[in-house]
Amino acid sequence: MDYNSIAQLVGGLSYYLTLPLLYVIRYYFYKNFLGFKKKTLTYISASVFLVLFNFSTDTVIPNILGIILSNFLLLLTIHFLCNGNVVIKLYAIIVESTILLLVNLIYLPFDFWVSPFINSIDMTFNQHMFVNFTHNAILDILSYIILYIVLKKVSYYLSFKNKSLNLSQSLYLLIPCLSSYGLALIFYLIQEVKIDNRVYYLPSISPPIYYILLPFISFSLLISLPIMASTFKNQIESELQQQKAILIEQQFALQLNHMKSIDGIYLGIRKVIHDMNNHISCLRNLADNNNLEEIKKYLQNISETVGKLDFKIKTGHPVCDAVINEKLNISQTEGITFVCNFMMPPKTSLESIDLCIILSNALDNSIEACKKINIPDIEKKISLKSYLRGLYLIIEISNSSIEKLTHFGSKILSSKMDKANHGIGLSNIEDVVKKYGGVVDIIEEKNCFNLSIMLKIN
Repeated sequence: MDYNSIAQLVGGLSYYLTLPLLYVIRYYFYKNFLGFKKKTLTYISASVFLVLFNFSTDTVIPNILGIILSNFLLLLTIHFLCNGNVVIKLYAIIVESTILLLVNLIYLPFDFWVSPFINSIDMTFNQHMFVNFTHNAILDILSYIILYIVLKKVSYYLSFKNKSLNLSQSLYLLIPCLSSYGLALIFYLIQEVKIDNRVYYLPSISPPIYYILLPFISFSLLISLPIMASTFKNQIESELQQQKAILIEQQFALQLNHMKSIDGIYLGIRKVIHDMNNHISCLRNLADNNNLEEIKKYLQNISETVGKLDFKIKTGHPVCDAVINEKLNISQTEGITFVCNFMMPPKTSLESIDLCIILSNALDNSIEACKKINIPDIEKKISLKSYLRGLYLIIEISNSSIEKLTHFGSKILSSKMDKANHGIGLSNIEDVVKKYGGVVDIIEEKNCFNLSIMLKIN
């Protein structure tokens, strides 16, 4: 074996001896960032396969093609092992590759200066190999330490073990990182320039770019990765706060409508009490004249007046009574048939405000869908019912509909023009259902929309 082959072997040996550190860092990053859906042993087996593949193709596949193929296999492995969507998994791989590339670019000017200096020292070949091995091993270990620090910072700001992102959010996170990776890869690949069959090295072509600009740009891009992660986290939190603010506003509106309904009932009761003496006096006069038919008519009118003050639908829960009867009155005004077979158990763990959110949002959506029906053959109808199954309360709301739902990822888009304040009704319902460990099921049929909600109540 000649000296060049031995030198290449020593260089590769330092890389493969420090490689386990990289896979340990990857394991903790993917565990904190995405979470594993397979056992640790599966990750170890996949890592061994990737190492063997890279080792077997190092001398066969060109450098750039090898990098792309290696990252593609890593993506397939992570897609199989980890949680999350494909875009977020791609981001996890790209951010790791970007960090290592940028660290290497920061090292390159130093390495370009140190390597000739080491080679100029009067040493035996074995001593040169030992020094080069130590030098490469130290640089690899330092690279992995920096990789660990940056990835730890990224996973501190971002963790998707128990969260999900839609496609637009995922791309918003991926594209800036992908741009940094592309820029770093270009710098990495243009270290050698061939002109007229002669090889020129970037340090000799433009020393200021190589020794000053390259480390500065690489370092700036490196620290931008956790900054982008922090910015993305703040944006997501801002969106959540905005949704919570809209939810609170809706809850306040629901409570205000409930108070108006109660106030109307109270005012009617006061009027009945105020006129009670007159009613008694009138009935007494009719009784003195033995006018039985008029007494019956008068009592019937009083009964109807008092009946208007009471809820037509009684569920066993005051908040449910208020919400459902309010939506019943709106439905009747809009010419919508409202069928209700809804009962609440006497004791549940459900909070009143949560019941209000579920029923108000679901029935508002049903009324809105029925109002859009302009086909005479389709009956405008809303059906509400509930029943118990073990520890769970099942609520089913169905309504006539002529529109199909529009989906974006796992979200349902609103057909209303004001999308900032609308379209989150189902999202609010899902948030409440998750709170009680339940499930939301949506079934679309011809001219019919069915919403089924299961809530754990004990």
